[in-house]
Amino acid sequence: MKILVLNANTSKAVTDRMVAALGRRAPAGVELVGVTATFGEPYVTTRQSAAVAGHAALEAVASAVAKEREEGRPPFDAALYACFGEPGLEALRGAFAFPFAGMAEASILTALQLGERFSIVVPHGEWPAMLRELMRRTHLDGRCAGIAMVPGDALGLSARHADGSSDKTWAVARVVEETIAAQAPDVLILGGAALAGYAAEIEVAAPVPVIDSLEAGFEQALALARLGSCRRERR
Repeated sequence: MKILVLNANTSKAVTDRMVAALGRRAPAGVELVGVTATFGEPYVTTRQSAAVAGHAALEAVASAVAKEREEGRPPFDAALYACFGEPGLEALRGAFAFPFAGMAEASILTALQLGERFSIVVPHGEWPAMLRELMRRTHLDGRCAGIAMVPGDALGLSARHADGSSDKTWAVARVVEETIAAQAPDVLILGGAALAGYAAEIEVAAPVPVIDSLEAGFEQALALARLGSCRRERR
């Protein structure tokens, strides 16, 4: 089984960290191929950068698919769109034959299976407004208890966690604690590549389940790949 891990941000270091983290989680026999956008922003935090990221994602996947074909390797079984909010997800699903799982979509679907109301914690930027728009489009605004932000630079959050910085873990944990106290969700989502890896440490002390959006997206991508494999075997 081969899974494409798509980062629509231009930070290859973030891609490498995500692939490494997922590699430790992946079942035996699963190959991960990381792909990074070649243009756009190092980390998507605005509507403008999200629009550019959607275009960059299409080109990055097309290039990766062509490379695998040219080098005689098997096609991808599924893709994990590892950019929270998944700009251009519908276009990707329309352009390629294999299924795409998105971090926001997968983590929200998981949260809906675990509780009535969920909150989302994201890095600093325009994400609260963008996510509220997503909730309205998907008619989930009644299930979303609220959205909160972790202050500071998103890339710094990602790098500091990878380096084992306790001050960043404390900062994220504090926002999680305040969000749960203020919004009383049944489930909390840590959204975005920058917050990947924090959930395992924070959930220990949290009174509600804490979902890592990267892990939720990966598990959904694996499920989609397995379902596709089962369909092919039945034919």
